[in-house]
Order: sequence, then C-alpha cells, then structure tokens
Amino acid sequence: MQPFIVIRNYREDDELKCQGLCRDYIMSFFKKSFYCLCFREITLQFIVITWAILFIFLGVPLNFCLLTVPGCVFFLFTGTYFSFYAKAVELMKIKPNHALVAECYEPYIFRLKPNEVTYQIFMDDAPYEQSFKNKFRKKIIATVSVKSHSSIYNAAWIYRFAVAPNYSFQKVAEPMFSLILKNCIQLGYQTIECTISEWQENERDFYDNLGFATRQIYHKQIIGNSLTVMKTQLTFNLRKDEALQKQN
Repeated sequence: MQPFIVIRNYREDDELKCQGLCRDYIMSFFKKSFYCLCFREITLQFIVITWAILFIFLGVPLNFCLLTVPGCVFFLFTGTYFSFYAKAVELMKIKPNHALVAECYEPYIFRLKPNEVTYQIFMDDAPYEQSFKNKFRKKIIATVSVKSHSSIYNAAWIYRFAVAPNYSFQKVAEPMFSLILKNCIQLGYQTIECTISEWQENERDFYDNLGFATRQIYHKQIIGNSLTVMKTQLTFNLRKDEALQKQN
C-alpha cells in the first residue's frame, strides 16, 4: 500500500498534535544555533572575563580556572535551549485564525524512512473509501497558519509553520503554501509576510523559489548589542500574482 498525504483545513482536535509539531520543529534548530553561538566573540569574552574574576578577585588557582571553559559552554547550552523552548511555548499558546495541516497516511508496518518514499498528495480528502483509510495510521506532519499582520495594512502574516523532521520539506510545504496564497487572495490581502532566522537555510531557499522578496534584514537583540540574531523579513505580492493568473 502506497502512503499518501492529505492537505486539509485545521480542526480543533488537531491542536495538541500541531502544538507538539511546532515545538519539535523549533527545537530542531537548537543545536545549529548553539554551535553557531559557541564561535561568537561574546562567548570568548565571557570565558575570559569569568576566568579573570575567579583568578584575580577570588584567588582561585589557575588550574581550577580552566573549569570556566566547560562551565561557560554549559551555561551557553542551557541558555540557548531554554530560549528556544520559551519561543516554542509562546507559539504553542497562539490559537490559529486560519490554518492548514498535512496529514500523512502510512501503513502500520512501515520500515522505510519518509525521505525514501514517494507520497501521493491530495487536497481536502483522499479519493478512497473509509475502510481502506482505516488500514493506515494517521499523523500530522506539517502545519501552517496565517493571520492579519499587526503593523502592515492589508497584509497576512505566516506563523506556526512547521514540518516534521525526515519528511521532504519542499514536497510537503509547496502545495500547502500554494493553497495558503490562494486563500489569502480570496480574503482580499495584498501581501503576505513572514520572518526567518539566519540558520533556516532550507526555508530561505524555499521562500526564494516561491517568489518571496526580502523586505528587510535586521538583528534581534538577545543580550544588548553583543549577542544578536540576524532575522530576515520576506514579503510576497499577492495582487501581482493574481494579475498573472488572470493573464494566464
């Protein structure tokens, strides 16, 4: 039996699964962010300052001061982890206004990895009888939500976007975004906006292929000006896309 994916509207009973998916998706960037922060200048400065305080002011022997290196790395590890976890919890609490989910149907005995399988993708519902669907296990592997932008007039904002690990990001997200863009056009939005972080390389390539343009690049402060994260705000002109569709 070939597995398949159904892209459908979000339902209330999907909330817990979507929350878990968003949490796992955000936490998947934690290690990459941690390794990146380890080589920032502020990390070296923090180690040197801690070493100096212990040696000069507290009289700690120089050999024991070496323990500041793993101690500072551990502090950075826990700080990064809880920062990502706090962001995940923040997104989990936001109720979606308009959302889509991708529900995957796989056989109960399924030994292949998701990225090794070709999935059929259906919109709204699969053209199979319910007795056939009962032979598959179901799980939500992707979700995306949109709402009105808080500061840009007549613009939609993409949030709570997550794709489960091991599944093809491009193949799952592309049909979802095509439907999201069509829905936003019907709702009368002029543009659709989103924000990505510096370590989201796959997402950046995906948005570029869809035709999103960079609105602005800025640095979000974590600890003053010493520790910042580069963020990119992307925009997509829905009216231009609608005009092209009418011409075609």
